[in-house]
Amino acid sequence: MARLEKLPAIQKSAEPFPYRAVAFDLDGTLYDQKRLRKIMAKRLMLHYLCHPFRIRELFLLQTFRKVRDRWEIYADQFEDSPLSLDEQQYAYIASITGTNPSAVETVVKRWIYENPLSALSTCTNTELASYIEELHKTGIPVCIVSDYPIPDKLKALNICADHLYAPGDERAIELKPSPMGLKLLMEDLSLTPEEVLMVGDRDEKDGESARRAGTDYVIL
Repeated sequence: MARLEKLPAIQKSAEPFPYRAVAFDLDGTLYDQKRLRKIMAKRLMLHYLCHPFRIRELFLLQTFRKVRDRWEIYADQFEDSPLSLDEQQYAYIASITGTNPSAVETVVKRWIYENPLSALSTCTNTELASYIEELHKTGIPVCIVSDYPIPDKLKALNICADHLYAPGDERAIELKPSPMGLKLLMEDLSLTPEEVLMVGDRDEKDGESARRAGTDYVIL
C-alpha cells in the first residue's frame, strides 16, 4: 500500500483511473469539521445559558467523544457483551460519570447525532462532493467507511454513496483503525486491496485502517 499526496485524477488524465472503488471517511473529510464545531459550540452555549442546571451534560458529551475516539482501550471490558457498540459506550460512560445509560444516550443522540444535521449543508467539502460526482459518472463505486451513523449525514450533505460501512450495521463493524470496514467492502465488491483507495482526514484512524487493510490512501 502507499500514501498518496493527492487524489488521483478521474477524467482529466490520459491514464485510466487506477482504482475500482474509493472509500471515504465521513466526519472531518466530507465536511469541514472545524466549521461545524464552531456552529455547535454556539448552539451549546446558548442552550446551557438558558438551562444552567443541566450544564453537566457538557461533561457527558466531552467524555463520550474521548471514549469513542479511543474505544480500543476500553472494549475488552465488554467482550462477549450482548449490548450494541453504542449501548456499551453509554454503559461505560454512565459508570464513570455516576449517571445512567439512558441519560447518556439522550444527550449524545441530541447533540452528536441529531442537532448537527441542520448545520451540515453549510459545511460540505465542495471539492470532495464534486469528486464524488465524477466518480459516479464514471461508474466507480463510492463507499463510506465511518465510525458514526452515515445515512442522515449524507442526506444533509446532499451526497450519494453506493455502499455504507459503520458501527451499528448488521455485521457489527468495528471502529477504525480496525480495517474491518475496508475488508468487508472488498469482500462485498470482490476487490483486492490494490483496487481500493481510502480517503480520510486522520492518519492515526483512516491511514492506519488503510495500512492494515493493505490499500492505498490519501490523508487530506
